[in-house]
Amino acid sequence: MAADETSPLLGNGATPKTAKDAKTAGAVFGPANRILLAGFLMSFTLGITQVPIIYVFRLMECDVFYNHNPPFQGPGDRCHRREINAGTATQVSILGMSTSFSGVFNLFICGYFIKIWGPRWAFVSQTALLGLRVSTQVLGVTIGGRNGELIFQICQAIGIIGGPRGYQLVLNTAVSELVAPKDRTAVFGRLQGSVMLGTAFGFLLGGVLGDVYNIRRPFETAFFLYVACTLYGALFLPTGTNKPANQKQTGKGISAFFAPIKVIVPHKYRLESGNVIKNYSLVFLALGIFLGVFASGYAPILLQMYATSEYNFGTTENGYLMFGNSAIRGLFLLVMFPKIISAGRVWFNGKSESTEPREHTSESHIPINPEDFEAVEGGEVPQEPVQAPDPDEEDSGTGFDLFFVRWSLVVDSLVTFFAGFSTDGWQVYLAGFLLPFASGSAPAAKGVMTELCPPHQRQDAISAITLVESTASLLTQGLFGIIFAAFSEMGTPSLTFFCNAGLAVFGFVVLFLAHLPPVDAKRIDEEDSETETEA
Repeated sequence: MAADETSPLLGNGATPKTAKDAKTAGAVFGPANRILLAGFLMSFTLGITQVPIIYVFRLMECDVFYNHNPPFQGPGDRCHRREINAGTATQVSILGMSTSFSGVFNLFICGYFIKIWGPRWAFVSQTALLGLRVSTQVLGVTIGGRNGELIFQICQAIGIIGGPRGYQLVLNTAVSELVAPKDRTAVFGRLQGSVMLGTAFGFLLGGVLGDVYNIRRPFETAFFLYVACTLYGALFLPTGTNKPANQKQTGKGISAFFAPIKVIVPHKYRLESGNVIKNYSLVFLALGIFLGVFASGYAPILLQMYATSEYNFGTTENGYLMFGNSAIRGLFLLVMFPKIISAGRVWFNGKSESTEPREHTSESHIPINPEDFEAVEGGEVPQEPVQAPDPDEEDSGTGFDLFFVRWSLVVDSLVTFFAGFSTDGWQVYLAGFLLPFASGSAPAAKGVMTELCPPHQRQDAISAITLVESTASLLTQGLFGIIFAAFSEMGTPSLTFFCNAGLAVFGFVVLFLAHLPPVDAKRIDEEDSETETEA
């Protein structure tokens, strides 16, 4: 009904249906969810080419082998030879090393882009250059042989300026600015879950496209999807958030370029007694995550390589394997991980005593002043805290987050260890489906890292933990690729799983050296310290 002069200014508590619909739409299509969708789309596009890359390298290495050996004669797969499997593992490891090496530098460059351009245009720069990189991969598949392998490996250098690590850094930085501090760990998990879910469907589609059409089709499809992702980022990603006036501004010079490295150092804290201690939590946290990624980062490639060489898995079988692995990991991080973090914090810290009285006070309060009334419904739901949270609220979940990071590595090591005893293809599938339940250490580590850093360093903290993961990926793909190739020559490739499991246990031990600073301690700068006591 239309309003007239007799209509009351304030309704009787009823909310118009249009206002409710607008509120729901604002929540569903809010900035945080648009960022999650961007993560899904990008990982979906990247995943399309991941399974075909393993298979196409096997085909190219097979061609290289028979160029220097007598032609294959007889029934069976002409590429099913130990020499070809070992050569494929070596070339894929070189590709992985070049990718990770580029990713390390990409973090510094993309972090700098975020500071000068903001999240939206930094994201666009990454997606556009990834589209350029996949176009060179189309050329590599077309040429084939050793030259095709070299095109793949050399053109990964494009990832120095725009690559997968960069777009993930952009999205993690953007989403961390849109939620309350106590929700950061959960939203980091949800973002990684969106990424893994997109990767899962990308793995599945990439394998099917390679089998149904030809091995080049997944790369061509990925190119057009990168164009779509670039347009999506330019139109729908948030441009940035308004920082508080009292927040220290980060520089834009050479010091800002290398700022992530400065985060992973011992920091000083002043106790209530006035003494100053040095805390090494960030150092041991970074080292523990490094060892964890170093141990488990090769697992997806290892499962594919092992299944391909031992059980003749093709692109479809590997696509199903990686789809199941990534889909379960994505659902775990999207649905179960936030609940585990929430319930775990209550268990670890004890239930807050002030929760019930606060809710009761809120319900019984009757607004009498204009400033007491809530804003009109129908506008976009704010996804960022209006006022700065209390320090206790920010740090209340850090203890359990660190606890979760430690024990995730234990579960990962156990599953990887038993995967080494696989004797049939279904057991490889089982290992691939169980490994996701050990995930969550990366978003939990990001939560710990951001809570231990002041607000103006949080973007650098996310860059730092991503830098640690990238460096570990660089080393694990190189070292374990060589180890797998050596074990394949010996006829015992399963021994690689045991090496992975041992390193995960070592990472678990190192994480026990990471101790959070005392509850009442306050972090200080170098110039503020008066006395220093080694902790």
